[in-house]
This record gives sequence, C-alpha cells and structure tokens, in this order.
Amino acid sequence: MKRTTGLLFLLPQLVLAQDYWRGIPYPMNRWGISALGASQTEKGKISNIDINIKKIPLGNIEADLEIINPESIKVKAEVKGVKVDYFVLPFLSVYGIYGQLKADVDMRAGSPQIGIPGNGWLGEAFEGMANSYLEKVKLNGKVKTEGDIYGAGAVLAGEYENVFGMLQYTYTEIHMKGGLAKKKAEVSNARLGYSFKPKDTFVTNITPYFGATYQLMGTQVKAGIGDLNATIDLELDEISPAAGVFFQLSNNVTLMVETTWGTKDSVAIDIGYRF
Repeated sequence: MKRTTGLLFLLPQLVLAQDYWRGIPYPMNRWGISALGASQTEKGKISNIDINIKKIPLGNIEADLEIINPESIKVKAEVKGVKVDYFVLPFLSVYGIYGQLKADVDMRAGSPQIGIPGNGWLGEAFEGMANSYLEKVKLNGKVKTEGDIYGAGAVLAGEYENVFGMLQYTYTEIHMKGGLAKKKAEVSNARLGYSFKPKDTFVTNITPYFGATYQLMGTQVKAGIGDLNATIDLELDEISPAAGVFFQLSNNVTLMVETTWGTKDSVAIDIGYRF
C-alpha cells in the first residue's frame, strides 16, 4: 500500500497502520464481499402508539381511536443478506448491506378506546368495535411477516502486538412487504480480542473476542392498513454483551461468528472473500 505524503495530520496514523496492521479482521485486499446470516430474538417495551385514523363512523357520529397502556413486543427473525465493503484506509472500512428477513412478531399493544368529540369516552359498549379495528393492523397478537433490509456503515479496526480492537456503526432500514411497516435502526458495536497466528496451516489468523452491541433508543415502527396509520415507539435495551471469533484463511476467505445474549439473543455468521 503506497505511503501518503499529503494530509500531514494523517501521516503518523498511516505509517503506524502500515507497520503494524495485520488485516484484523480481514486480509489487506481492499475489496470484500460477504454472505450474511442471522437468527435473532428481541424483546422490547412499547412506550407509545400514535394512531392517525380517518374518522370512524358510529351512526351519525364520528369517533377517534386511541391506544392506552401500550405493553410489549417480541420479534423472532431470520435474516439472510450480502455485504460489500471497501477499505478506504488500512484501518477504516465502509460498507453497504442488502438482505431479506422473515419474522414472527408477538405484539401486545394495550387497551383500545374510542373517543367522541364533545361526548367524552364511550365505555364497554364500543370495546368490541375498537378491537375489530385493531385486528386490521395486527397491533395485538401474533403475525408472520417478511421484508427487505437496506443499510450502510463503517468499521474502524486495528491490531498491535496481537491485540486488536474494533468499532463499528451500522444504519439500517427495514421495509416490510406490502408497506405494512418500516423500521429504522442505528447500532454500534465495540470488540476487543487477541489474535493467534497458526503456522503451516491454511488458517492464518484466529481471533476470539468479547464485545458489546449498543442500539440507539427511539426506535420507531410505522404501520398502516386501509384507513389506519400507526407510529409505534419502542424502548429496547441499549446494550447487549457479545462474544465471537474471526477466522482468516490463506486463500483470502474470512469467517466471523458472533452471539449476543440478554433481551437480544442472536447468532450471526459472516463468510467473506477479499479481492
């Protein structure tokens, strides 16, 4: 990799990276493509549900629908995808992601109420009607769904005397089939491990590590069917511990396996090729 004579403020970092960078978690080839797979279960609290609905006709009266006491959501998802990345600098990589997911969603949205302007709240007489409207958007109960994932991110990583560290940021959007829902998520990862260099074997590098995943709060899911549109605010645990291992093979193939636990239980695998 050629030395850089400009940008003096970057020169010390570049020289250090050239002297000590050993391709953690990848070989030196700048381009890479990976196949991704993950199985994940995530639980969270619904902090608020905001429903924007055209007026519900009740005879000669028009009523509004509101959700009170929102509860929880649990999602079991299977994800498959592809990632393309490029090392801008020896220690800095950027990437794009596309994937597809299938999910089982168990949502407990709370209790519905119908309000009539000027007349206060109707009571139990309209609970059945409110529930029938909720069933249209599956805010309560279990539902199977699938969709597409689009994302981009960056990795800052390096190694010194067999100790490596990595910081990673990923932004993703999930678009469910038929426009049922849309979710935006921001996730940061930190990893610290130790690299072993086997000799006389096709495995050139083995790096076990521990880490943590930080998911930014304020996650929203937007859903809509017919006259109903709902914005669901979720409170998810910010930090989940993680552990994993990198394998680097002599033919420019890489393998990463990682698991997280807690309220976000997952197993993920990344099989890549550098070129």
